[in-house]
Amino acid sequence: MRILAALGLATVCLMATSAARAESGNKEWDGDYGAKAKRRSDFTLGMSGGFGFGKASGYPNEIDKLDDDSYRSSTGVGLDNGGAIWLGVAFNDYVSFGLGIGGLGVSGNDRKAGGGGFIFHVDTYPLFAMHRNLQDLGVFANVGAGGLSIEGGPEVADGGSMAYLEGGLVYERWRFWRIAM
Repeated sequence: MRILAALGLATVCLMATSAARAESGNKEWDGDYGAKAKRRSDFTLGMSGGFGFGKASGYPNEIDKLDDDSYRSSTGVGLDNGGAIWLGVAFNDYVSFGLGIGGLGVSGNDRKAGGGGFIFHVDTYPLFAMHRNLQDLGVFANVGAGGLSIEGGPEVADGGSMAYLEGGLVYERWRFWRIAM
């Protein structure tokens, strides 16, 4: 009996709603559908490379050696380099997305770490509307998964599948036709 009463009440409430109507007061505004991008739009193909600081640590990929400090290998904070290539889309002047591959290497503490993986690339340009000289200053992030190995320790530390994360600043100052550098 309660279920029938609840269904009846729900039906009455749904039938009592009014129809949605569009506002007609602002007939000049077109929703910015005709807006053109100034700097970024459509298809993107990107490459990045750079130097920085990083750290890698891990264990051999064997169950009995995990969390055993005698097998732990670490580069400490050292110099690193990285690069990526991606294919994507720029939805507007403020943000672009892409899928690709990336790689990185870290050296320090007499050890070398290197690896790479599949990435999801994001560029954002949050200061685009503030000033003409800030239209090309942005922030990027590459996130994904891949493999990494550390050589030079007690044994090669290879963690199998690992998280991949890198980020930084980008400044696209030079432009040649539709190519920005």
